[in-house]
Amino acid sequence: MNKIQAVLFDLDGTLIDSEYFYFKNWAPILKEEFDLEITYEDWIRDFAGHTTAHNVERLIDDYGFDTTQEYMWKRTRAAYADSNMSDIQLMPGAQEILAYLKENHIRIGLVTSSYRSTVDTVLGKHGLLDYFEFFVTRECVESPKPNPEPYRLALKNLGLPAISCVAIEDTLTGSTAALGAGLQLIAVTKQEVERARLTAVDNIVENLWAVKALLSQWNEVSRVI
Repeated sequence: MNKIQAVLFDLDGTLIDSEYFYFKNWAPILKEEFDLEITYEDWIRDFAGHTTAHNVERLIDDYGFDTTQEYMWKRTRAAYADSNMSDIQLMPGAQEILAYLKENHIRIGLVTSSYRSTVDTVLGKHGLLDYFEFFVTRECVESPKPNPEPYRLALKNLGLPAISCVAIEDTLTGSTAALGAGLQLIAVTKQEVERARLTAVDNIVENLWAVKALLSQWNEVSRVI
């Protein structure tokens, strides 16, 4: 096994506990605009882990609603601003795994479909920005996840072969992007609907503590080899 030289983290649902935040902002808009009522389970199954563009396409193609990406982007961003995104909490073990990687001189990057303003607001509030060597955000790429472009850009930033890097993702969308770029992958999610989708992923764990343990184990094996 190659020594792990870098770890690339997804943001939403992986490092930060943001999915309920997005749900509670989207749900009233969907009700007001389209008379569509969704539960949190509906959100996780049908919308979580995707870009605004993807979710708007779903509303148009699958539900037949008359809307545009620009309109929904403005509506949702206004809702996010009113809801105070800085209140979003870290996933358990987030700070500890970043500290572990830094202490072991493993490079750290962030690869997300969120915008840089979200990254700065949430990770900045928790004092985590300095752990990251770089950020690949929605503004950086033409084709977001599940396209591998974001991870290919991250690898270019690192100047490392994909096999020596590990992506940490929580959805099929992100996992597809990471695998498409040739990275090793650990999926971290408790959501049964998401775990059932991750049939191409060899390593699925429930939390970041388990991710840390697995990375530590892999590094120990690489030292022996």
